[in-house]
Amino acid sequence: MPDDDAVEDAAVSRQALNPLFHEPARLALLSALAPAEYTDFASLLRITGVSKSALSKHLSALADAGVIEVGKSDTDRRGRRIALTAEGRVAFDSYLDALTAIVQNARG
Repeated sequence: MPDDDAVEDAAVSRQALNPLFHEPARLALLSALAPAEYTDFASLLRITGVSKSALSKHLSALADAGVIEVGKSDTDRRGRRIALTAEGRVAFDSYLDALTAIVQNARG
């Protein structure tokens, strides 16, 4: 049986899981953006495996929340360049820390 501290830690970690990030396609695209300065729309399509319209909706939700910024590509007139904002990077790191704590608690 888990001790009270472990139960409390798990509850705090679950509360820190940002539901905006927890959706599988968003988690995949944020994970692709995290190590990069920016990524293009086509790369995110390949990584997430969702349709163009679904990816656009996910990107809009993240942009509206200030997590990412979408700009024009330097090389392709119609291309888009997607990057984590400074605030988005901090928020995603916090999300990953909470997720890691939950997994570590589950493994004992």
